[in-house]
Amino acid sequence: MYRFFAVLLISVSFVLLSSCGLSDDTVAKVGDIKISADDFKLNLASRYKGLSNYTSVDSAAKRTMLNQIIDRELKVNAALDLDLDEDPDFIKEMKNAERNVLLNKYYEYKIVDALFPEEVVRDNYFKRKDEVNASHILIGFKGSRSKAGRSKEEALALARDIVKQIKAGADFAKLAKKYSDDPSAAKNKGNMGFFTWGRMVDPFQEAAFSMKPGEVSDPVETVFGYHVIKVLERRPNPKFNAEDYEANKLDIKKRLYFTKKDSAIALWNTNMEKLKAENHFKMNDANMDSVMAWVKDLRKAGRITPESFSDKQKNVLLASWDGGELRLSDLFDTFQGRNFPGLLKRINEKKMFGNTLGRVCGDMLVEADAKKMHIDKEKEVQAQLTNMAHQRLARLAEQKEVKDKIVLTDEELKKYYEEHLSEFKKPAEMEMWEIYVTNEKLAKKIARLARAGRNFEKLAEKYTEDDYYKKKKGYLGYRQEKRRGSVSKEAFKIGENKISDPVKYRKGWAIVKTGKLKPETIRSFEDASRQVRSKLNGTKLRERRQQWDKELKDKYDIKINDDLLVKI
Repeated sequence: MYRFFAVLLISVSFVLLSSCGLSDDTVAKVGDIKISADDFKLNLASRYKGLSNYTSVDSAAKRTMLNQIIDRELKVNAALDLDLDEDPDFIKEMKNAERNVLLNKYYEYKIVDALFPEEVVRDNYFKRKDEVNASHILIGFKGSRSKAGRSKEEALALARDIVKQIKAGADFAKLAKKYSDDPSAAKNKGNMGFFTWGRMVDPFQEAAFSMKPGEVSDPVETVFGYHVIKVLERRPNPKFNAEDYEANKLDIKKRLYFTKKDSAIALWNTNMEKLKAENHFKMNDANMDSVMAWVKDLRKAGRITPESFSDKQKNVLLASWDGGELRLSDLFDTFQGRNFPGLLKRINEKKMFGNTLGRVCGDMLVEADAKKMHIDKEKEVQAQLTNMAHQRLARLAEQKEVKDKIVLTDEELKKYYEEHLSEFKKPAEMEMWEIYVTNEKLAKKIARLARAGRNFEKLAEKYTEDDYYKKKKGYLGYRQEKRRGSVSKEAFKIGENKISDPVKYRKGWAIVKTGKLKPETIRSFEDASRQVRSKLNGTKLRERRQQWDKELKDKYDIKINDDLLVKI
């Protein structure tokens, strides 16, 4: 099953430059890369979901977003000059990314659109033109999403009785506070405020939007239990705009999809079996056995990587279909990097191996079918893939031009340590014991006994309600002043070898015994080496990023179409 619709979007930060004559559909040009109006709108759509018209977006916000895109495209120019787009790993990554985008779009067209035709999606959106203010009383039962322990029959009987009480004149808010299993009822007395269609589970919203102000429902069953609903007010939704339908369409499809997920899975499985049959898909059982045997043998030799296999082994055919095939090397490309150990686990068992091959080959069949439908030519898909590629190229360029250029020598590390000794202090620590109880009177008694000379550890064994430290006879060890809230603060306040008065802690009281104080010290270079390396690396990264930003701005021209930016 595919994750329904991948999410994308953008990067970093930057501040701005010049303006020049550009074509009417180009917002900016960075080096050799044009940022079209459609590209810019795609980024706006990700930030300002639900809007079809962006004229209401503040001009400063548009400028900030454009600066972020320009910053990324500066890095992409650098990546292209470094030929990072020809890197084999990048090409494999983008191939997999393209497949995922096509799979999601294909799934939308073949499954989601089949379950929810255009008229259903449109109707769902236009139901949002009104909003309702309603209160409810939730009566949960065993098996519902509530902590109630009553049976379903008992819950229904109670809900019906509450309806009778309300219709007889009882106060709804008081009944909600008394009976409702909704935790928020104690404060809001059952009132849910205004909500639009699509915000509540179906049975609840269907009842609420079918009622008139002042009406009280019979018990309405949902996954949470039985609801008694009272509609208080109905009014036009001030945020509704009929022109925003297209911008909200995808979000509505997502919401609707999860109401029929089981039906979607069944429909998808049927579609996949049909696609495999039409393309005469088959797996090579003998070659699968060979791969399993190779993996078993390689495990005996130690850690396995794709390089552990010979070229001949990588070329073995695992599955084929009309116009396509899957070899072991293709499988490795799909499960590259951190996913590779997961593939090896699947190869351990024949059925799991077969399921994995079936899914991967199914993805390839779907990709081919999506291309037959020309999904890959759609403007939105191409823009999404370009955006993903540019994000990745920008990261690759930054890795090469910033992170890979940071080299820390022992001399530099020691010099940084010596010049920043105050950053490597080891705070003072106090040795502590604690007895925790929830009764203040008992806490005062324990403090008196401890001060009178009774063995603190035995008192802890007898009285403390902290099970973990009961086993340690109340011993906390050495703690810094801020490491145990009011307990450690009190310990440092009273000083060494003292017993405190009861201190308010958590939901109870703590009596503290102190031991020795270890004063504040400067950590040795050896002890602080990891922290020194981290701090110096961070400093050098910031300096190199600033330097690189300047280099990029000096090297690549930036032109901005201010007139078009305002009009979008």
